[in-house]
Amino acid sequence: MIFWSILPEEYVFSTNNLLDSSPLYEEIQCNNIKLLVEKMGPTQCKISRLLTTNPQDYLLPDIQPGNILTYKPI
Repeated sequence: MIFWSILPEEYVFSTNNLLDSSPLYEEIQCNNIKLLVEKMGPTQCKISRLLTTNPQDYLLPDIQPGNILTYKPI
C-alpha cells in the first residue's frame, strides 16, 4: 500500500500520543456568559473564546480572551 501525505513521516507514524500534550478545554458559564477556557490547574483557567451571540459581552474587559480566571470547583 502506498501512502501519500504532505506531512513529514515523523508526524504521520509518530509513536508519541499527540493528544497528551494538547491543552484541556472546558465550557463554563461566568455571569450567564458561556466561555471556552483552557484549564491551567485545579482552580485556574485561561479564557480562550467567548461563546455568546450578544455583541455587548465582547466589550466587557473582565472576560476578554487571554484573561486568567480563578474559581472554586463545585
